[in-house]
Amino acid sequence: MSNFFDTFPRIAYDIDGKRLTNYRVVTNIFFRVRVLREVLNNISAYYEHLIMDGDTPEILAEKVYGNSEAHWIILIANDIVDPQYDWPLGYNAFQKYIINKYGSVENAKTTYHHYEKVIKREESKSGVISEFRYVVNSSNVASEMSISVPYDHYGNLADVQDVDATNNIEIGTGTVIEVTYRDRITNYDYEVEINESKRNIKIIKPEYYQQIVRELDNLTQNTRNIPYIRGFR
Repeated sequence: MSNFFDTFPRIAYDIDGKRLTNYRVVTNIFFRVRVLREVLNNISAYYEHLIMDGDTPEILAEKVYGNSEAHWIILIANDIVDPQYDWPLGYNAFQKYIINKYGSVENAKTTYHHYEKVIKREESKSGVISEFRYVVNSSNVASEMSISVPYDHYGNLADVQDVDATNNIEIGTGTVIEVTYRDRITNYDYEVEINESKRNIKIIKPEYYQQIVRELDNLTQNTRNIPYIRGFR
């Protein structure tokens, strides 16, 4: 990251906070740049990448751009502010995170984050299966509030292994078999889902690399308008 910050503007900073005394010239780390949305809206300018365990921004930058210092392009293109926690954790790091947050892996796997109603549908002709999930309360809030209205809650739904009957829904000339049941999401599974959701990122193609680097230099020197990256404060 050092080469990235080397291009940033310098400012006079009052180290001691005494005003007009002992100023030092420092890098303005509050200066920001971002890749324009137009670049990432152009599907020919990037490709999707699935981050694997062991991948780091530096490793990917070396593979894609031939320069590990270019990892800032990957981070900015994906709006990643904190590469430690906005980047998916590997297995060992994830286990340590779980232990630090929940006390133990076992505790995370036996305590629950939320409750869900699951509706699973299978098209009889094509065999296509669709699943829909909705967060519900663990108890009947309507009854607790003395409100006499139908209300979905975890307690009035069947466990998947207890589901006997199914609903057959006629759609056009076909039939959709629908099953509704309940599911408890553990804290461990909830954290896994969040971690896995960070794996799919966009990589700007290497043919744009030299141009973006030149434009960063021009931007930080305020020499001209920049089509691909923009400064903001």
